[in-house]
Amino acid sequence: MVGQARWAAILAAMVLLGACAPAPVAPSATASPSPSAAPSMTVLVYFGNSVLDPGANDCARVFAVTRTVPAGTDGLTPALQELLAGPTPAEAAQGYHSWFSAATADALISARVSGSTSYVDLTDLRSTIPNASTSCGSAALLAQLGTTAQQAGMSPQVRYAIEGHPRTFWEWLQRGCDAGNDNCDPAPFSR
Repeated sequence: MVGQARWAAILAAMVLLGACAPAPVAPSATASPSPSAAPSMTVLVYFGNSVLDPGANDCARVFAVTRTVPAGTDGLTPALQELLAGPTPAEAAQGYHSWFSAATADALISARVSGSTSYVDLTDLRSTIPNASTSCGSAALLAQLGTTAQQAGMSPQVRYAIEGHPRTFWEWLQRGCDAGNDNCDPAPFSR
């Protein structure tokens, strides 16, 4: 009987001590985010890739990479900023390549969507990436810019300008403007 009483006392002490012990902490995946953590969103950025497209038969073929940016109402601006910064070292190691790099990271003047068109105004990139004016070079540049802008802005059309002048952009790429398109209309880029 004394043995049973002793075991009952030990068991009661263990229960009391267990009630005072801190509760186990759940893994961080289930923990609540810190109230000071800034909200973020994911955008897709499109680059060429020599591993996924080893023959590089199509200069305009692009592949998506995911980037996490601060959340906002506008997905177009951060997506283009990420594109213009170029592939990260890890992405480059996976075969992603682009005309865009740290040298073009600050090239975005403005980006906005109006109706079904995204308008992208860039600083003068001509001396930074002069070979983009070749036929393959311009196809790659336009595919990366266009696909990123169309996806982020949810717009089927994209218009470009260099420092507010669309004609400058299209002449740099040796594409020009004509009555069949409105690529060179400067009105949407007026500040």
